[in-house]
Amino acid sequence: VNGLLAGGESCGFCIFNSVAAGAMHALSNESCERVAIVDIDAHHGNGTEEIIKKCHDPGRLLFFSVHIFDRDRRKGRGAGSSTPGYQFYPGTGDQDDVAHNIINVPLAPLWREKEVAGGAVSAAPATANASAKEPIQTRGRTKRRGSSSDVSDKPSPATSEASSNGVETSGADTAAAAAKDGRPAHYLLGTGRMAYRRAIQQRLLPSLRAFNPDLILMSTGLDASREDVGNARHYIGGKQKMGLDLKPEDYAWTTKKILEIANICCQGRVVSVLEGGYGRTGPRPPQASSVAAAAAAADSSVPPGAGGQPADETTTLHDLDKSVFAECAIRHLQALVDPFDDEMRHPGST
Repeated sequence: VNGLLAGGESCGFCIFNSVAAGAMHALSNESCERVAIVDIDAHHGNGTEEIIKKCHDPGRLLFFSVHIFDRDRRKGRGAGSSTPGYQFYPGTGDQDDVAHNIINVPLAPLWREKEVAGGAVSAAPATANASAKEPIQTRGRTKRRGSSSDVSDKPSPATSEASSNGVETSGADTAAAAAKDGRPAHYLLGTGRMAYRRAIQQRLLPSLRAFNPDLILMSTGLDASREDVGNARHYIGGKQKMGLDLKPEDYAWTTKKILEIANICCQGRVVSVLEGGYGRTGPRPPQASSVAAAAAAADSSVPPGAGGQPADETTTLHDLDKSVFAECAIRHLQALVDPFDDEMRHPGST
């Protein structure tokens, strides 16, 4: 919506919002009444949210975004005053917008793990998948699915007690519990890949099924993968702390869960658009460094410090290692094409 307009803001990542454009095009077709957009990368889909809010008929759209949310507050000079400090980009997406069918699930980053560990974690049982041998129809094949792909982490004592009494904690209750001890409400989900899975299981799947879309579009950013620079907090001097640690099997699991809903609602119609993922930093492999150094030594025009030649002690050369990012993309694609074939290729990985 904004962009190269007077007084407008541009984040600089894209010229066109492909997923939002695809959703609008699909809704122009008479056979498509409702479209759901699922954004699973490490950052809030603020651009997509803005477009949906200005859509003439937002009731036909559902937007879900799971992402890191973190802000620092610096104390000001005045009593009780504070100024904004660090915020994980873009610093939005901490609240839902029910009127526009917008569901935001902020996650606490791993660098807040100690603070998050100070309270209970909401890990409600996955009651929607209680039937371990229920047959499902997928792409013309009838298979039986087990319950091994559900969230398997242990609930906290507080949650276990509530579950044993037949009481499930609502979002308002968890927010009130967090406010009572001064912690942000989203800390109750925990951190890392288990918090991510809880967000998918507890917030996305029920909402997606209730919305009953005719088409599901995925904004598939893979920058939430383990050690990807896209989910890191960067410090002066090159140091960084990771915010999420998703593994390839987490992306496969998420894809299969979305497909389960798609098979019920829209005959498996899911479109995935790759939107992010950068790689992890690290020292160059010795083999690559030696080859580059040999090539630079043979070329007298290459300055010191380039091509692997030693320069001063403060010079470090780091290439982005895309191996984890690539594996996540492959597992997502395999699960998207045939989730049962993915399970046979990678037994027990979920």
